[in-house]
Amino acid sequence: MTTQTDPQTETGLSETTLNLVALGAAVAANAERAFKAHQSRLEALGVSKDDMIQAVNMALRVKGDPHQMILGLAQSTLTEGGCCGGDCSCEGEGGEKGDCGEDCGCH
Repeated sequence: MTTQTDPQTETGLSETTLNLVALGAAVAANAERAFKAHQSRLEALGVSKDDMIQAVNMALRVKGDPHQMILGLAQSTLTEGGCCGGDCSCEGEGGEKGDCGEDCGCH
């Protein structure tokens, strides 16, 4: 016979925290069913929409990093001069391509 244990006893994290983490993981994994399940649990626990939005935004930032890295690689290797094809912010400020550092993708 299996008994269900309290997640907080096992991990030290509250049920709310565990479900917020799971909500973010569902976003990162594109898991619609899991998202809806954890959103429903969080609503039942009385968690505000603002707190859920914070968890979702964090997941989107984490998920977006690899996207930005591969986009930068594609831009730097597939476009002439290694730039995005548009005006670089460093050029607009009187500099040259690549002067504005790693963030602009013009290196």
